[in-house]
Amino acid sequence: MKRYITPAPELPRISLESIPKGYLGTRKTLEHIQALIRQGVKDFYIRQKAIDILFEKGIRAKDYLGEIKALFEWVQQNVRYTKDPFRLEVLHSARRILELRAGDCDDMTIVLGAMLESIGHPIRLVIVGPAPFRPDLFSHIYLEVYYKGRWIPLDATMPFPMGWAPRTFVKQIISMDRRPNMLSEFAAQPGSTTAQTVPDWLRGLIRAVRQDGMQPRDERVRTLWNLLRQRGLLSQSPWMRATLLYFWQKGLVNRARPITTWRLKRKLRRWGILPVVGTARPWQSATLPPVQGRSWAGRIRPLEQRGGLRPIIRRYR
Repeated sequence: MKRYITPAPELPRISLESIPKGYLGTRKTLEHIQALIRQGVKDFYIRQKAIDILFEKGIRAKDYLGEIKALFEWVQQNVRYTKDPFRLEVLHSARRILELRAGDCDDMTIVLGAMLESIGHPIRLVIVGPAPFRPDLFSHIYLEVYYKGRWIPLDATMPFPMGWAPRTFVKQIISMDRRPNMLSEFAAQPGSTTAQTVPDWLRGLIRAVRQDGMQPRDERVRTLWNLLRQRGLLSQSPWMRATLLYFWQKGLVNRARPITTWRLKRKLRRWGILPVVGTARPWQSATLPPVQGRSWAGRIRPLEQRGGLRPIIRRYR
C-alpha cells in the first residue's frame, strides 16, 4: 500500500508581529499557539506521522493510553530542546517542527498537541509562573491530555515520564475549545472533574475577607490589585477598586462578612479568576426557620430591593 509522502520542505513563510508586554502579550502568544495546533490537526501529514509512530512502537488498536505514551516519548526523545533567538519569540507550525526536530516548550506543545488531537485525544494548555506575588507572569507552557475522566500532564521538555508536572506558584489552564472567550477561562472539558487551580494567596485572601481579617498593606491585596489592573478589569468595577483600596489602607478586623465575600467571589468568577461553582447568595444557601409566619428570607428580599448593600460599600470608602 502506497503511503502519503509529504512534499519537500519549502522556504519558510515568516510573519513578524509585535506583541505587548506582560499578560496581554501572553494572551496574544497563546492565541497563536492554539491556532497553530488547530492548523496541525487539519494537516494530513501530522496525522500520518502520529500513526507511523504508533506502528513503529507496536501500539495495539484501542490502547489509548499507549498511544498517548508513545507520542509523548517520541517528542521527548526526537525533538531537541532549543531556545528561541535572543529577545525574539518564535513559534513554528507542527510540520515545521517535525522538519527541524528542535524547538522550545512552545514548539513541543504545538507538535505534541497537534499529533494527539489528530488521532482523537482532547488536550488543554497549562501555563505556569515562578513568582507567587506575580500572578500575571508566566514562563513555561506544557499540555495535559484527557484520558478516562482525568487530565494527564505532558511536559516533553523534561526527562520525566508522563504524569509529571512542574511545581510552581502560579498556574493557569487554557481550554482548546472554540469559544471566543476561551482565553479568559480556567476551563475543563465536558465530563472532567478537574477544577480550576486557585492560588494559595487568593484562597487566603478570601478567607481573610470572610472572617479571619488582615493587617493593612497585606501583600495579597496588592497581588490581586496588580492582576486585575494588568488585565484591564479594575476600571470595570468601582466597587472592587474601592474595596481593595480600603483593604490595603485599613485592613480588616476578625469578624464574619458573608455578603462582602459573596460579592468579591461573584466578581472574580465573572472575570474568570475563580471557577464558577454556583450562583447562590449567602442567605439562600441555608434553610432559615420561620418567625411569626414569615421567613427570614422574606424579610431579606426587601432589603436588597431597597439597596441594602450600600452601607457596606460606604464603609470601604
